[in-house]
Amino acid sequence: MKTTLHALCLFFAFTLLMVSCKEKEPKEDAIFDPRYPETPQITKQANDKLSEADFIFMHDNYLVELYVQDSTNKVMKKVPDFDHLPKGVMATYNLIRDKNGNVMYVAEFPYSASGDWENIYESIFDESGNLLLFVRKSSFIFGQAVVAEKSQYFYNTDHKLVKKTYDLKDGQENPIPDGTSVDFPYRFSYEKYKTRKDWLAAHNLDK
Repeated sequence: MKTTLHALCLFFAFTLLMVSCKEKEPKEDAIFDPRYPETPQITKQANDKLSEADFIFMHDNYLVELYVQDSTNKVMKKVPDFDHLPKGVMATYNLIRDKNGNVMYVAEFPYSASGDWENIYESIFDESGNLLLFVRKSSFIFGQAVVAEKSQYFYNTDHKLVKKTYDLKDGQENPIPDGTSVDFPYRFSYEKYKTRKDWLAAHNLDK
């Protein structure tokens, strides 16, 4: 169910030699704060849960709940599959629950009418409902090339950012060389929710 731009990547990858244009926002440099000794443990826990979600998508996707949000009233509605999408879809959401029935993983896919971009916002929550990891992915066509940026934000139980990573790659998954200027026209506003409860309340879901 995870949408990708792999087909576009294969088509445009050979055209990507250099991407040059004025950068609109400062690059999000990777950080690691040594003040938080629990960072390696948090990183491992978050990545383990992300791997679990990926496994479910690949092998047990019947466990993935699909929700849609329309542009008329912005209300989220659960649907059985992509064949039952209403008109005027504003965004789709994939939810995965843990063994206790609590939301563990959320992926938001804002709708792109043009098809020139794909943004994905992923949230991973721990057993207590605290945000462990937020991932922002943005793939877009720039000229005749595909560019993909990925930011990861790791949090401790006090909701403090303890680690952040940033990658910028081309259509062949190769890092774009330092010093290359890239225009980012699809950095739309988004929110990182500190807890599962906050996310559910913001999207009018009980659980």
